[in-house]
Amino acid sequence: MNRGIISTRYAKALLSYALEKGADEAVYLKMNQLSRCFFEVQEFEKTLSSPVVTASDKFSIIRTASGNLTSDEFDRFINLVTRNNRENLLRSISLCYIKLYQKKKNVSICNLITAVPVTEEVESKISKMIIDKTHGTVELKKSVNPGILGGFIFELNYNRLDASVATQLKRIKRQFEAINNY
Repeated sequence: MNRGIISTRYAKALLSYALEKGADEAVYLKMNQLSRCFFEVQEFEKTLSSPVVTASDKFSIIRTASGNLTSDEFDRFINLVTRNNRENLLRSISLCYIKLYQKKKNVSICNLITAVPVTEEVESKISKMIIDKTHGTVELKKSVNPGILGGFIFELNYNRLDASVATQLKRIKRQFEAINNY
């Protein structure tokens, strides 16, 4: 059976169960932490796929990786996953759950890259503007990259607006080279 189909089924079942129990946000936070762990700790997925590690040890490892605060719904789900030997799908399941939750709750994911840190006032104005347009909630991730020289790069739900000075300079250089046949 297709790994994507299985992961999606598990994620849909978890979202349905979490919504029923009113724990969807808590599980969302756990799944975010868990998916970050897969990206940050290379050995994590290998450990979960190892036949030498017992199911109870895998359960403990997953709980630890998803943060200290526990949720009964999340624990039950992880117990189900380990009991059915589906730990190798957990990365995919967590990403599917995150996407399903964001769609269900109308969560907009935004990345703002600037050359210098932005003030809280600017951050709140951006968040408010997005909330007004989408009528949902916003997860704004900020980062500083002095390499863009100035301006900003803004990403919203996989759409990108690059208004950085570095990109504008590259564009001008290409135009200059095209005009002067370089």
